[in-house]
Amino acid sequence: MTTPIRFVLVGAAVLLVAPVWAQDAAKTSPARVVTKTLVVSEAQKECLSLNNRQRLHYKFRADGPLNFKVSHQEEKEIIDFKRDGTESASGSFMPRKSADYCLVWTNAGKRPATLRYEYRRAS
Repeated sequence: MTTPIRFVLVGAAVLLVAPVWAQDAAKTSPARVVTKTLVVSEAQKECLSLNNRQRLHYKFRADGPLNFKVSHQEEKEIIDFKRDGTESASGSFMPRKSADYCLVWTNAGKRPATLRYEYRRAS
């Protein structure tokens, strides 16, 4: 096969695959990474809108015990996931309905705790 024909075939293959790559990138948002030091009893709340076709992936690490929950507000607080006195966790959450959801960390220790967390949405 001659070189010009190879370039045309490679170019055509790239053009056919590029829309698939773009769709995959649109399905997953980039991870958001945050570092915050929480004083005793202070809370960090990260809220975002999710529809019932999205999944929220999260992970965190702290240098002290934290209470952690995933919740949403609708007349009263409903806890979808909760963990007390932990220094790290990771997982994913898929809502049953479209709403605003919050990741909430509260310093459960007797000294300041530095929290590092990241999260991203995926379809």
